[in-house]
Amino acid sequence: MTNLIRYKILSTEQVSEDRRIHVFDMQKQQKLSFNYELLKRTPENYVSEGLAEFLHRRKLKIDNGFYDKKGHAS
Repeated sequence: MTNLIRYKILSTEQVSEDRRIHVFDMQKQQKLSFNYELLKRTPENYVSEGLAEFLHRRKLKIDNGFYDKKGHAS
């Protein structure tokens, strides 16, 4: 079974005690941008299961800003 990557982190930025995450959804071909702390408090049924899992796996990198202005593929 092939495991396709659906999301790619474009960048993160520090905003007032939190991080703003910018990702690209390759399936829907659109950019998403959101406040990371608010997303963590959002009920699971409002957040795509795939996106929630993707962000959970990359939490350390997001929290430490490893993607800032580098455009790393995730």
